[in-house]
Amino acid sequence: MQTRAVVVRKDERGQRVYELRESFECPPLDENSIAVKVKACGLSPHCNKILEDFNLISRKEQPFGREISGIVTNVGSAVTRVSIGDEVAGLLPLDSTSAGCANFCVLSQYDVARKPEKVDHIDAAGCIGDVVKAYTALYYQARVCGGETILIFNGASSSGVMAIQLAHIWGAKVLATASSEEEVIYLQSFQPPIANVIDLRTTKKSLVDICMDETGGLGVDCVIDNGVLRQGDDVKIQGDISLTVTNLLPSKHDVISCLAVAGRWITSLQDLQLDPPDSQMLYLKGASVNFLFEYSWTLSRGQQGRYLHILCDIMDKLSNSVISQLFIIPCHWKMLATLYRSNCLITQLEKSSLGCE
Repeated sequence: MQTRAVVVRKDERGQRVYELRESFECPPLDENSIAVKVKACGLSPHCNKILEDFNLISRKEQPFGREISGIVTNVGSAVTRVSIGDEVAGLLPLDSTSAGCANFCVLSQYDVARKPEKVDHIDAAGCIGDVVKAYTALYYQARVCGGETILIFNGASSSGVMAIQLAHIWGAKVLATASSEEEVIYLQSFQPPIANVIDLRTTKKSLVDICMDETGGLGVDCVIDNGVLRQGDDVKIQGDISLTVTNLLPSKHDVISCLAVAGRWITSLQDLQLDPPDSQMLYLKGASVNFLFEYSWTLSRGQQGRYLHILCDIMDKLSNSVISQLFIIPCHWKMLATLYRSNCLITQLEKSSLGCE
């Protein structure tokens, strides 16, 4: 089956180029696969470098788009979870040869969940990837319980907003960092309110002191980072906090110092390296480091039941308005190249969702 789809390739300078193909070949439909007419596709940063490094996908050209919502148009002979005409939402695996940013895509019946009627396609596609990431971090890695305290870096990011909402649902106390005035205003408007919005630009107290004040000197039970200071980064000192000049990232030592006994550090850095003193501090606290890679759910079927639980619970929470996405900006095919010309989405406080009509 051929369809119109967006692909990403690298030009002579190694820069990513996004192209709209009028005749993209979808993978064949097998017994457990379904064909979906895509109504909306969430636009998130391209993240295939690790698969390129392990030669799991082509380095030349890759299909674009993972977070989809649409209508089932065809099913394989062994498909039992959905039927033709059902509205579904889900994530395409990273190693899939099908593009989510297309008129049609082919994926496994185990990679989607039924979308409730009251949930819009754009809302479903715009937030499903971020909720899977936040859900994985909090529920399956941090195992957050009611009454615990969580520090979320970059709380105004799309995944940070979802993590804050889920943490509140499960009864945790939330501390969140911000790095601009609009982020501070947005986070302070949350209901229920965030316990402390830490403006990394202006704070005079160290991050560790803030966390200790909020927890009676015990430290936070969980930290979800959005990057940490690396050797060679340009650094400035704000109060007692070491921060990068551009991204306001904390040092690894600051993150570990914020943790309580048996604390959990959830990181998205695939190449995190800890010095012996940092490892010793983790050891003395009985703390742990978890690596957050939400796409591992679809690269292996070993935890399929848990992954389906996440997808179904997400749809249920969206349907009941328990969680909601931050500002979603609908856009059309023609806007895609403009959005990704700088290899980024519009702003920190916005998430784009492509209508694929």
